[in-house]
Amino acid sequence: MVRVTVIREQGTPVGFELTGHADQGAYGEDIVCAGISAITETALLGITDVLKLDAAWTREDGHLVCELSRDIAGEDLEKAAIVFNTMIAGLTSLRQAYPKSLKFSYREV
Repeated sequence: MVRVTVIREQGTPVGFELTGHADQGAYGEDIVCAGISAITETALLGITDVLKLDAAWTREDGHLVCELSRDIAGEDLEKAAIVFNTMIAGLTSLRQAYPKSLKFSYREV
């Protein structure tokens, strides 16, 4: 199962942590894992490459973390929230199709 923890500050998403594997197919053939990876990697690219915001991130097998710098505020924070909320919407849709493969939680910082 893939676990996604959305990191929020005062209810606004400021990052996420993804751990685990979907285990819906063989390595390289798991469409659920591929979908989750595509959605979360796109969110990471949206934050770092498109919006050019300062974010700490790490990527390892079965683990991806992205968290905005604490000094991001105002319009930049609003834009980042749009990216994160779009990621959440995509993952929620995927979870509806594969409920045993993806679990959400939220953590306030």
